[in-house]
Amino acid sequence: MLKRTRSNSESRGSGGSSSSRTVPSSIMTDLNAHSGDRKRTCAFTNEACQILNELRKNNLLCDAKISTKKDMTEEYLEFPVHRFILAASSPYLRMAFTNMQHSENPFLQLDIECDALESLLDFTYTRECILTLDNVSRIIDAAKLCQMTSLFQYCCEYLMHNLNHENIFHLYDFAKLHSNSKLLNVTYEYLMKHFIKIININKRFLELSFERLMEFITNDDLNIRNEENLFDACIQWIDYDIEKRKSFITQLIRNLRLGLIPVQLFTSKIKQHPYIKNNDECKPMIGETLRLLYKLDNDGIMDTDINCPFIRPRHAHEMIFAYGGWSGGNATSMLEAYDIRADKWTVISTDQVPPRAYHGCITVGNKMYVIGGFDGTEYYNSCRSFHLTDRIWNEIAPMNERRCYVSVAYLNGLLYAMGGFNGHVRHNTAEKYLFETNQWSTISPMHMQRSDASACTLNDLVYICGGFDGQECLQTAEYYNPITNQWTMIQPMRSRRSGVGVIAYRGSVYAIGGFNGTSRLSTGERYNPTMNTWRPITDMFHPRSNFAIEVLDDLVFTIGGFNGLTTISNVECYDNTTDECACIVDGLTYTKIFLYSNETFMTHNHSTSFAPLPIVRTTNVGQRTAPSLTVRLPPITLASLNQSLRNFTHGRLQ
Repeated sequence: MLKRTRSNSESRGSGGSSSSRTVPSSIMTDLNAHSGDRKRTCAFTNEACQILNELRKNNLLCDAKISTKKDMTEEYLEFPVHRFILAASSPYLRMAFTNMQHSENPFLQLDIECDALESLLDFTYTRECILTLDNVSRIIDAAKLCQMTSLFQYCCEYLMHNLNHENIFHLYDFAKLHSNSKLLNVTYEYLMKHFIKIININKRFLELSFERLMEFITNDDLNIRNEENLFDACIQWIDYDIEKRKSFITQLIRNLRLGLIPVQLFTSKIKQHPYIKNNDECKPMIGETLRLLYKLDNDGIMDTDINCPFIRPRHAHEMIFAYGGWSGGNATSMLEAYDIRADKWTVISTDQVPPRAYHGCITVGNKMYVIGGFDGTEYYNSCRSFHLTDRIWNEIAPMNERRCYVSVAYLNGLLYAMGGFNGHVRHNTAEKYLFETNQWSTISPMHMQRSDASACTLNDLVYICGGFDGQECLQTAEYYNPITNQWTMIQPMRSRRSGVGVIAYRGSVYAIGGFNGTSRLSTGERYNPTMNTWRPITDMFHPRSNFAIEVLDDLVFTIGGFNGLTTISNVECYDNTTDECACIVDGLTYTKIFLYSNETFMTHNHSTSFAPLPIVRTTNVGQRTAPSLTVRLPPITLASLNQSLRNFTHGRLQ
């Protein structure tokens, strides 16, 4: 079974609307952390702050004034203040007022816009401030002038939670200008992950300097599915100011990963482009690239080191993890990771744990949870978690029922386990796991007994489809509403499907493959929750049941499984945009196929097939059925795991 976790950046909207935030006081937070008299002190302090601010606004008991120019005029506005309060909050104001402590009418003029000064004073008195995308930059300028670090940090926190495709370039530049490492890391990750989508709607991309554009296109972290998309972006940037920028074409093209572009596309699109075709500086590079591409196309193996800039894959922002499954007549405990950019599977070294197959598997945060399963003898109710960065297994509370062929899903902080087989009967029962208490509790039973089904979540509902009830393969499907604790039947699928793969993808529920009681299926169908209808999609190349399924890089991947005769290792993907399937990978292996950053060779066939080719050829012995998968780690976790994989492949895994 498969589920995914979303990185923080995925939860941010791409719209440009302004939102506001009342900034809480760190002092209040600290006081609230205690009990008894301290809480009453907090309430008193908050009330006192509000009273002091009212005194300021009504010019009562004030002993100084701050003035600033009124917007777009030469007129000055004056703000009465209490010197001791401002001096306690701002080193800059403390020094200014200290220097005029003997003055009868202290007066300070600041180069701060009126609304920003008012917000700064509100924060100084009450430790609260209303922030919007319209005013936050002005308040930041005011905070820096007055050296109010706490206000500056609160503004940066607000910006981190309000990134979008329209403001990201501005905020990235802002973070660099102010050397704010935390904001810089967040904006950098957002830019790298969503770069192609951003440049398609953010016209500020066209105004980037050549140096900034080079910073992006040379970056290994840039998340692009096809290198030709980056070529198009470079041409678009040049076209914005042709006369000044056309001379940069050689430097830009030299820093693209041209060896990752299919040879036919390279010759028809890049080699023949007007900016390149008659450019003498480009000719040596074009000739070298063509020789490399023809060698890859004809021989399949190249002698050049993988760090050659022409063919070095960029870092993956998403990974698939395959754990356990059934292979060669036995359950396995193998854990492998798939890097979509390098098109490689890598074995991950972990503590030895008992093998299991036909289990549920899901990621939550930086942990992978393995639910139930079967080891060839015992049907499990036990569950365990695997920390993806520390590579440590831990047992968690067992389920109330033994469940093999179980379906799992994660929704709104709860993990659900549904149906399954305990060695005697197929379950219609279901239960949920609460992480805070490490406890399982039962929920309403399903309408049907189901093992070998598959589940997903969509629109705050848990969908489960197909399966086997002990007598026949099922075409029924239903959803669970956690609010009402009720199951509701939906329109049956077009085919009976046991061992089916079910996934939520682009607003629909997809049910793919499976066993109809007679044969393994290559067909698939899509459920529209609004219309309550199923529609067929393009068939897979290979029929399969009891396989893993997941969305990666906005494509649906089907991995491994059973074809009716044997377990299989091939991997296919489906694109809803074109309604086409492609055979992507042929090789879930148990050998150490390394990631691209570790002396690995890879061929890129420009048809629909990609073949991983390690330095030493190995026998593909990794065929298995139902290797449960999980994907999409948070960026920091993924970076740590990538480093762990690099260390592992060099024999340095700690």
